[in-house]
Amino acid sequence: MLRRACGAALLVLVGLAMPAYSQATLEWKFKEGDKFYVEEINDVKQNITIIGKDIKQNTKITIISSYAIKSVKGSEISVEQKMETVDVKSSGDGLGGQMDKVMEKLQGATFQFTLKNGKISNLKGYDDFIKKLADGDEMAGKFAKMLMSEETVKKGIDDLFGGLPNKSSSPGDTWSQDATIPFGPLGSFKTTKDFTYKDKDKDGAIITYKSKMSYIPPKGDGAFGGILKIVKGNLKSENAKGTLVFDPEKGRLVRGSFSMVTRGTMTVEVMGNQLDLEISADQTTTTRVLSKNPKE
Repeated sequence: MLRRACGAALLVLVGLAMPAYSQATLEWKFKEGDKFYVEEINDVKQNITIIGKDIKQNTKITIISSYAIKSVKGSEISVEQKMETVDVKSSGDGLGGQMDKVMEKLQGATFQFTLKNGKISNLKGYDDFIKKLADGDEMAGKFAKMLMSEETVKKGIDDLFGGLPNKSSSPGDTWSQDATIPFGPLGSFKTTKDFTYKDKDKDGAIITYKSKMSYIPPKGDGAFGGILKIVKGNLKSENAKGTLVFDPEKGRLVRGSFSMVTRGTMTVEVMGNQLDLEISADQTTTTRVLSKNPKE
């Protein structure tokens, strides 16, 4: 009996002396001169019902971008992003063909920005980017801004570097972040992400999150170059959730995934006529952060 008690006490003491391997500092680390690559695959299946007719569109966009750390000055990080390759595959009855042409022009686009605590500021290169997409065509420029607004570009960068508490954390810790997700010409969603540090495996810290989302109609006179006006909308997201795997030793994301389903109705005005739409969209996004370009 005494031997078992001593053995138990020894195990407790050993346990107290061992480091808490699951505890980790969940924060990006940057070093001037570093370069890494991000592969993002966005898969969207959508259906719009108008006047009893279904318009289906399936789109899969794969973008590989490089990120070069230009300077590190305290908490301010200067970064250059270049879209190395863009691959678009679409099918269906929607704007797939025209969207493919616009999206494929993303290849070679370069942006400069500053990061501070995972938030982007001082984005440069967007105007030149839109000029390249428009190629002298005013309507194409409007279409490009609709598909790839400046807010959409910033949100993509925020998603990559955000979502972390930027401090030492242990499994079971939770935190929340508010954001706005652009939804193209249809408006946006105001969202609150609730994160949980679940566990740690050989690849890094496993973080899961769920999003509470509320729809915000678009501002301004209209979408699609002013041809279409959103009169009212009632869109809801369902089962919006994601997972992040973060390597605390390297201070870098390993991979991430996100999915959500959008359902609802919308009334639009076209040339003075109002039309009721039923909208459904299933979206999944997967992300990998790599030391080398996976295409090479």
